[in-house]
Amino acid sequence: MSCFGNVVSVVVAFIVTLTAVNGELSIVSRADWRARPPGEMTPMELPLGRAVIAHTAGRSCNDDESCAEQVRNIQAYQITRMKYSDISYHYLIGGNARVYEGRSPSQQGAIAAGNNADSLAIAFIGNFNDEAPTDSALAAAQSLLEHAVSQGQLAADYKLLGHRQVSATKSPGDALYPLLEKWPHWGTN
Repeated sequence: MSCFGNVVSVVVAFIVTLTAVNGELSIVSRADWRARPPGEMTPMELPLGRAVIAHTAGRSCNDDESCAEQVRNIQAYQITRMKYSDISYHYLIGGNARVYEGRSPSQQGAIAAGNNADSLAIAFIGNFNDEAPTDSALAAAQSLLEHAVSQGQLAADYKLLGHRQVSATKSPGDALYPLLEKWPHWGTN
């Protein structure tokens, strides 16, 4: 890459980071994080009635490279070891406040056995039992929910749930869950 190409890359990365800090949405495509192609999945009709927030419960990430690697690792584990058709989430949010595309919102997620229908699955990358995600990551999640409504992925009157409300798990973590209870659209079941 030429010196000019390096400068352009740095400027673009700075603009993307600045955009995320200012509350605008930065979405990393499957191609950009180098996703594997998906297998067969169950289709869902959009818009969806629920958004379910989880955490991945593993390593966190704070920069573009480590977050893309973490998303690839999650997908590889879920396809290889868990025998899923693709990564189980529709979107993942890194500590870098960027949103990573998972499976298509028109394809059923795989985060709550028997309870995935009509749900948009969103996961924060990391374990949030003891410490909440950064303010910028939380802002990215809220921007993502607004984006999903504007794109017809979520109904305007969607219900927001924590993963533990639809599955026997501690997800999205004890530090994150009480924050979600204060967000618009929060539902009790």
